[in-house]
Amino acid sequence: MEKNNPKRPRRYLRSRITRKLILDTALDVFLTEGYAKTTIAKISDQAKVGYGTVYSHFKGKDDILNKVVDNVLVEFYNLLEVPFAPKTLEEARHAYYELVLTSFRLAEQHRPIMKVYQEALGQSESIAAHWYGVKEHFIDSSARSFKYAQDQGFAKDFDIQLGAKAYILLVDRFIWEVVNESEQDLEKIANMIIDMLFHGFFYPPKKSRKA
Repeated sequence: MEKNNPKRPRRYLRSRITRKLILDTALDVFLTEGYAKTTIAKISDQAKVGYGTVYSHFKGKDDILNKVVDNVLVEFYNLLEVPFAPKTLEEARHAYYELVLTSFRLAEQHRPIMKVYQEALGQSESIAAHWYGVKEHFIDSSARSFKYAQDQGFAKDFDIQLGAKAYILLVDRFIWEVVNESEQDLEKIANMIIDMLFHGFFYPPKKSRKA
């Protein structure tokens, strides 16, 4: 038993290296060929790994593309992991603004692969289902932050799940506007969305009384 233990880390490391190689290669193939023309055969050939090796790591082309896009969203996922605990209304607004602006910047930064993903959304049920799951994750996170804001007295009494859905669907719509280069002033869009959010769901800042 002890003789086998040292081999496990090496096998695991080789597996991780191969998996990364497949993902990196797939990204290049998707960008070159687009979604429809990309095949597992092209990925395995360019990565110089066996056809079966690709399937030992991934379920298929759609699974690979979903993982590639998840890697793009890692920065945003990390932001969602930061506890939402603003002490003031101004801090809350800044936190929401940074989240929205980051999503737009990621869409802009990774526009080529996001265009491929957009192509896939119109052709693949599994891709569409994955993106739906991504949005649901964001909606749940937003609902929790709305609940916190209500508990702290920042936000009005409203249906937080419905409000979160409306907020995320609006952000999602503008993400694709950024991907398609229909909108380029990211700060302006982010400010507009946050203004709508805070005027609708949050209490206005309290004005200081003059003596």
